[in-house]
Amino acid sequence: MKKITQTLTAALCYGVLGMAPALAQDIGSVTTEDVRRAATDACDDGSVYRVAYSHSVSEVAIVKQVRRFADERARYLGCVEVLHDNTQANNLEQQINAIQGWITLGVDAIVVLPIEPTALQPLQRQAQAQGIKWLTYLGEMEGSDGFVGFNHAQSGQIIAEAAVDWAKENNVEAPKALVTTLTPLPSLAPRWTEVTRIFEENGIEVVAQQDAADQTNGLRVAETVLQQHPDLDIVIGMADDAAVGALRAIKLTGADASKIFVGGQDGSLEGLSAVNDGGAYRASAAILINELGANIVDLALNAVRGNGPSFAYTPTVLATKANQELLDNLLTNYDR
Repeated sequence: MKKITQTLTAALCYGVLGMAPALAQDIGSVTTEDVRRAATDACDDGSVYRVAYSHSVSEVAIVKQVRRFADERARYLGCVEVLHDNTQANNLEQQINAIQGWITLGVDAIVVLPIEPTALQPLQRQAQAQGIKWLTYLGEMEGSDGFVGFNHAQSGQIIAEAAVDWAKENNVEAPKALVTTLTPLPSLAPRWTEVTRIFEENGIEVVAQQDAADQTNGLRVAETVLQQHPDLDIVIGMADDAAVGALRAIKLTGADASKIFVGGQDGSLEGLSAVNDGGAYRASAAILINELGANIVDLALNAVRGNGPSFAYTPTVLATKANQELLDNLLTNYDR
């Protein structure tokens, strides 16, 4: 278990906390336009806001891009400063120290991916007692003032349906699939349970489900399954990293890439690049990280001002070569 946890640090940037069903139902109908509209006039009355954002693995590449988009949104509005901490490798002490500093500074809102919610509850109470809004990122804490995240079920559904469509279009008979999981983090389960559900409904046999969220484990698992099932048709990674590793296994084993569908989730740079290259890697359920970064700012402002939604999902879209314009736009998010 220790080795698995160490190799899955990057997976934590996709959310380790459970979403309460009630919360998910409340925010399901909130659109990006709703969020933006409420925050548009935040600077009109001369107010200035400070929004603090703490991620548990700030060193991860995709997190750096999300932070950049938060900063860009703040500059665009003109009256917002985003403060970032340097919490790395899920270091709880670093996160606690940063949040304590922000409370002392008297920021307007704190947006945090809690490493250990129980340990942060006293800080949440202290912040809210001082009028500081407390929002959680990718997970829920009881009594929070907002939520910034995305929908794991939507991600699993999007990539599963893409694989089903591919199998039908290519007249694949009795398709067989490998689906990677991450059972130590059950809050992510819809990324694979929705896939297996949709596959079962469409006559796709899942011949293997194994934990793999990074490239090393994706390669290892796919190599093993390909040895057991050389006629494997579909590989779905619970994250793009797992799928990229599986793609390497396909190349190393000499499997016919033209007859395999590889799909990932998140829209990482390597995943999107693999889609763009063509071949077996055909799709990624990609989070709009530019919107995710902007939502950090806008949802915090909405919570502070009390005039719009402060709980919202950021959309996930299907990235394929068939929609090159969208794929190019998603890749552009990593240009800087």
